[in-house]
Amino acid sequence: MHHLDTPEETLMTQQSRFGFVAVLLCLALLSGAAITQARTFDTYYTCLPGTVTAVVLTNASAYASDQAFVLTLHDAHGTTLATVADSLDPYESKVVFLNELVVEADEFSWGLLHIDANVLLQIGVWIGTESSWVSVTNLRAQTLSTEGLDIVYFWYGANYANTENRRAGIGLVNPGGVPATGTVYAYDSSGELLNYSDFTLEPYSSAYFKPETVFPVGQELWGLIDIRSSGEIVVVSEYYDAAGTMLDVDIIDSVYYLQAQDPESGDS
Repeated sequence: MHHLDTPEETLMTQQSRFGFVAVLLCLALLSGAAITQARTFDTYYTCLPGTVTAVVLTNASAYASDQAFVLTLHDAHGTTLATVADSLDPYESKVVFLNELVVEADEFSWGLLHIDANVLLQIGVWIGTESSWVSVTNLRAQTLSTEGLDIVYFWYGANYANTENRRAGIGLVNPGGVPATGTVYAYDSSGELLNYSDFTLEPYSSAYFKPETVFPVGQELWGLIDIRSSGEIVVVSEYYDAAGTMLDVDIIDSVYYLQAQDPESGDS
């Protein structure tokens, strides 16, 4: 990570870095083609004080669009903070600095980033602090097909650490227009269930869980956070050192297991 000394240098370096990313994306996506229907992306962002999120959007096709994408920002309560629509020429890339859309950052300035695309869109989400980038995630619009299935629960998994040197935080983001209910399970490295908690997420809202609020910091606890949800959600794993400095962010936007209803027995 490159440490920057001044806001001016920060902006200049960000522009230079994203310009380089745009070139790489254009070179990699020259074979892109048009799509016949809109695609949607749902992911996590953070504009909490001290954090930044930038989104790189690339038209990976040879077709221009006057409204290539519509980007909508919701805070942790599910409130719409901003909506941005823009055009993209063939293979063109643009960057949106989400912090510029947040009038006054506070403890709720994080949550759901929703993007509607009218072209074949490649999206990269850059998350960092005011001095360095700590995570880059390339989003995928495709998920496991649920066509013809009576889905009871969607399952997501994330690793956590609650040791003397590492901490973790787990965010849940509901991109849907109906409430999502479920349960968060915490297992240690041996597979023992340590704790669980039910949750309800209102439409477009988010929730956050820190293992250290349940388990005493200092114990050698690490393992699996397993999440069962009644609807599709986005799971975010944030990793910190002992001093609370962000080290990495992992955005989990696809399930590892679909729990379907058995049409014959009625069991799931």
